[in-house]
Amino acid sequence: MMLKQVVIALVLLASGALQAGEYPKPQTPSELHALFGSYFVMGDLAGIGSLFDENAVFVVDEQGSLLEGREAIVQEIKHYMDTGTALETVSASIHINGDTALIKSIWKISGSEVTGTALEVMIYKEGGWLYWIDNPNGF
Repeated sequence: MMLKQVVIALVLLASGALQAGEYPKPQTPSELHALFGSYFVMGDLAGIGSLFDENAVFVVDEQGSLLEGREAIVQEIKHYMDTGTALETVSASIHINGDTALIKSIWKISGSEVTGTALEVMIYKEGGWLYWIDNPNGF
């Protein structure tokens, strides 16, 4: 999985997409996961933000507390990126109905035993898949 993320990052850099501030639009939920991992390891907050709808929500805790909006979500994710570790995500289950997808994914912090199960809703909007609801701990 890590090799795939490195290849995606190299392609993005070579194409100039990252320097120009334009990010590719994921064409599958699994591609969104791969891009998330690539941006995470590169510390690219703008790239991470490009994967969330502007009105997305992020489930923070077991009580269902939400962060609302792309900017708030990116700032929350930044705390995890500050650790300098890589994140690998595997799409475990994908169910698509039109422009909406329900996904269960398994994630792992590279070089550690830290793992989790995420529940996600993605929407296909403006030519690519975006997070609409991200529940990274499957609460």
